[in-house]
Amino acid sequence: MSIADDEVDLTQLSLADRAELMARIDREGDADLRSYVLGALGWGTAPPARATRESVRELPPQWTQVHVLDRLEEAFAVLVSLPARTRPKQFGNGMPTPVQERPSLKDLLDMAEAGESFEDYRNRVRIAPTTAQITRMDQALRWPFEHLVDNPDRARALSLRAMWAAMKIDIRKCCERRAIKHELFQQNWQIGLRTVTERLIITRVAVS
Repeated sequence: MSIADDEVDLTQLSLADRAELMARIDREGDADLRSYVLGALGWGTAPPARATRESVRELPPQWTQVHVLDRLEEAFAVLVSLPARTRPKQFGNGMPTPVQERPSLKDLLDMAEAGESFEDYRNRVRIAPTTAQITRMDQALRWPFEHLVDNPDRARALSLRAMWAAMKIDIRKCCERRAIKHELFQQNWQIGLRTVTERLIITRVAVS
């Protein structure tokens, strides 16, 4: 019998049990069950996979510059949401280091408005990216350096543009801090994006 058929009060589950339940549902890929459980837990609908887009665009019949940029920003949004570091550590024990996120001023104002405490914010369940999202991330992150191998400056500019947008960072200020001419940076990533899009079409990569 499914969870939806049982009279189970999901709000009584511990945070760890809720996270385990959501991870299991993500692996099974049942969208209806996911929506039901999110509603039962009072979490509303699931947030969009792309942290940089307020709504999911329709899949175009062939690659477009907008869709390629969406995929790149999505890839960096998934990358920064991964729960653990990927680089090896030479020294130290095997215990993970606790990570405490510091909310922004806007987060604090939103929390106060919703009656949520800082402890509630820290105890929120954060669901790790799914295997499918990580696969899409790996695919997209390679594009700038595969298709712009003859122009590393454009590859770097396109990657930085997508990463900064995904992290909601002011691009002009980032350019100033790195002593990068903003106009040249804009030109490089835009030409790079156009080139990547054209080569995805030419090489008949399936739109996804």
